[in-house]
Amino acid sequence: MPSALERADGAAAYARLKATIVAEGILERSLGFYAALAAFSLGGFFLSAWAIFALTSYPLLALACLSFSFFSVQLGGLMHDCGHRAVFANVRNNDLLGYVCAALLGMVFDNWKSRHNAHHAHPNQEDLDPDMEIPFIAASEELYAAKGGLQRALIQFQAFYYYPLGAIVSFSNRLGSITYFLRRPLRGNAWRLALWLAGILVLFVSPFLLFPLAKAALVFMLVHVTTGIYLANCFAPNHKAMPCVARDSKMSFLEQQVVTSRNVRGGFLTDLLLVGLNYQIEHHLFPSTPRNKLKLLKPHVEAACRELGIAYTESGFLETNRELVRTLRNVPRAARARAPALAAR
Repeated sequence: MPSALERADGAAAYARLKATIVAEGILERSLGFYAALAAFSLGGFFLSAWAIFALTSYPLLALACLSFSFFSVQLGGLMHDCGHRAVFANVRNNDLLGYVCAALLGMVFDNWKSRHNAHHAHPNQEDLDPDMEIPFIAASEELYAAKGGLQRALIQFQAFYYYPLGAIVSFSNRLGSITYFLRRPLRGNAWRLALWLAGILVLFVSPFLLFPLAKAALVFMLVHVTTGIYLANCFAPNHKAMPCVARDSKMSFLEQQVVTSRNVRGGFLTDLLLVGLNYQIEHHLFPSTPRNKLKLLKPHVEAACRELGIAYTESGFLETNRELVRTLRNVPRAARARAPALAAR
């Protein structure tokens, strides 16, 4: 997509914006907020786990599973903030809490952090943003053209299977971490492997060792399916159906972060459910900002975008999902219309 301003002008505008928010103290740590958030997330996580273990009534068990899924995503949000060094001023403390959250979730903190940092450096940029490559999903004609024959044939139905596909996110995020260890020597990573394996055993194996088969199957499916769908709905509104950037783009940091991101309009409940990712534009511009202060950045960022002529996108949650479905439906149609020979291969 074409750039609205020169790279040097974007850099100067970002420097002015950062100076303003630093002067207002918005980037300062919020230890009280994160202490309360950690107590809420960790407490709810362990209480839900205890309820799953203790309950025998299936309706109550289902509620406990949904609660466990909710608090799992809340822990994921806390891990995310640790990865961006938004919780503590000290890097080591951020990493320590991040490792704890990741272990409880059956994830590898370093693996997630490296991929997520690559996404932040190149949001929606072809071949550089790892979050753009989703099997059997293409949110742009460029991504559609890069798919192979089978994927391209199925993608015409992606608007129908996109949300059900979210059910496997819980599995792919966790089990996909095995590639992290396959690419690295065990020496120096043994403790990471031990943490990851412990989490995987608890989440995927222990239900079948502790519970009768019917209860184990219910817990396993309900927890992982709902966690996956919840996670997908936290992340999907952020960049899907937003403009893509060419690999060789010379767009400024400020412009790329803004035009490829979308905010989700809402209040306290939206902030809680979407773990602060509803302020996606502000988060991408200043990722180390404590979550509770992202809303303070918003008026400054909006004013800068108006001054620079950069599109600032914000939608309600339902509107965002309608736009996503519309894009998923239209992308294969438009690609086939423009390149029938490519679509026929």
